[in-house]
Amino acid sequence: MNDLRAKLDEIKNLNWNNASVSFFIVKRKLRQRNAIYETLQVNIHEALAKKLRDIAVGKINRSNTALEYDFNTTDLDNDLLSLPTEDTDMQGIIDALQSQEYPPTVERYENLLGSWMYIARFDVNDRPPLFSARRVPESWATKTISQWINMTYQDNMLVSLADQKIFRIDGRIDFFAYESVLFIADKKNFETALNFRAGMERNRDEIVKEFSKLGLFQDANTISKLVGNNLPRLRRLSQIKKAGYYQDANFLERLKDVNKADGWGIQYSQNGRLVVTEENIETILRVFNNDRLTSKINDESFDVDGKHKLGDQ
Repeated sequence: MNDLRAKLDEIKNLNWNNASVSFFIVKRKLRQRNAIYETLQVNIHEALAKKLRDIAVGKINRSNTALEYDFNTTDLDNDLLSLPTEDTDMQGIIDALQSQEYPPTVERYENLLGSWMYIARFDVNDRPPLFSARRVPESWATKTISQWINMTYQDNMLVSLADQKIFRIDGRIDFFAYESVLFIADKKNFETALNFRAGMERNRDEIVKEFSKLGLFQDANTISKLVGNNLPRLRRLSQIKKAGYYQDANFLERLKDVNKADGWGIQYSQNGRLVVTEENIETILRVFNNDRLTSKINDESFDVDGKHKLGDQ
């Protein structure tokens, strides 16, 4: 946690107002649920570069703190979630942007159509680049929304305009990367833009194999069937894999005792293995992530969707 805070402070302390700006669009194709990305550079006018710097600096300044990525957290306000860039598809995109073979340059307006995401790269002297990214929520079509930046494509360059309505980029950032860390401001757009759901599906398959190997469940494959492609359940299962409570024998023994004492409805077979059903899958996903908590003040119990250990702030 301290490392994340230090990294965010480093970003905040750099003067990005004087950074040079490069602009890229990213196109995506899915093949057997795996994403393939194509990156193109777009020449931009200095007026647009300044606006992109202002957007990035504004978001950085508003960001309060960086928290370790939690699959269940939804409401971020001005906090950021963080995880290693290498754990996401963003690493491959950054590698392409930093390779000796620079991405091809957009030469026709038609090349802009079908963009999946756009990225601004900011460079300051003697420091690693900062990459800010925004998923394109719709096509680059005209919309009358005041917070969007109006642009046109003239002479192989993206130009910022005051009045004309050709296409627009809004003034938000979904996530940004610095060195080896990704900082996420909009979790939903991040998951969509970088095909993160596919990674959660891999987590599902991997942890079910672990459950089978450990012999925790009467039939671990039932979990895979009940979770399926359900996004909230995929998130909970991925967080279970990340937290690793299921590997703690004392935790599992206490779970059995508390389940019996408090009547949580979790069933065990005669040989002591958990029996998962549609009726208890939600409870199992919660308790395996330690998401059923009791207040030390008045002993009330709660199911929580996101938590942070004391001392992690």
